[in-house]
Amino acid sequence: MKLRSGILGLTLSSVVAIAAANAADFYNGGYKDGPAYAVVNWSGFYAGVNVGYGWNGAANTDLDPSGVIGGGQFGYNFQSGHFVFGVETDFEGAGISDSSAFLGEKSAMDFFGTVRGRAGYAFDRALLYATAGYAYGEVRNHFSGFGACSETQSGWVAGGGVEYKLAPNWSGKIEYQYLDLDASDPNGPGPLGISWGNDTQVHTIRVGVNYFFNSAYAPLK
Repeated sequence: MKLRSGILGLTLSSVVAIAAANAADFYNGGYKDGPAYAVVNWSGFYAGVNVGYGWNGAANTDLDPSGVIGGGQFGYNFQSGHFVFGVETDFEGAGISDSSAFLGEKSAMDFFGTVRGRAGYAFDRALLYATAGYAYGEVRNHFSGFGACSETQSGWVAGGGVEYKLAPNWSGKIEYQYLDLDASDPNGPGPLGISWGNDTQVHTIRVGVNYFFNSAYAPLK
């Protein structure tokens, strides 16, 4: 728990520091080497990469898997005034795992991905947003004397985050997601962490960067 709290604190501190370091450009009338500042443009296609941490969210499990995650995302935004709507998909490699020699068990999530809608409000260079949609992930459990069993489970995801324009076509973000996947197949491996429930539940926190393929600002008229 201390490690998880430390990671969250570090990422939040990083975002605050980046925002403070870039605030001067905004108040001086716009981005450096750009036209006179009017409105930051969040619309259009973007792509990026991320890295973070994930951990088991279910109670009463035999094991408590956790570990590093990392991957990429691709999306498109529509903007109307301060309101920003969009769609995004991501794919993450995952090292979320735990094992017990005493119980003879091991549980892991090797990858997961999402396809989500996003809706947010732009405060100039900062975008505060919520996100939700479809999720999937591979769960692999090993039972002593029975071998390993894996399954790609699917379900839903919800979360939110803050994204901040660092430069005309670049942004940085911090994002939280909660995944709930169906693990009810009697022939499957069961939930992550191994329990008597029917859901794989995972919390993730990540930081990332995006590159926008369009103009990052709307000039003064």
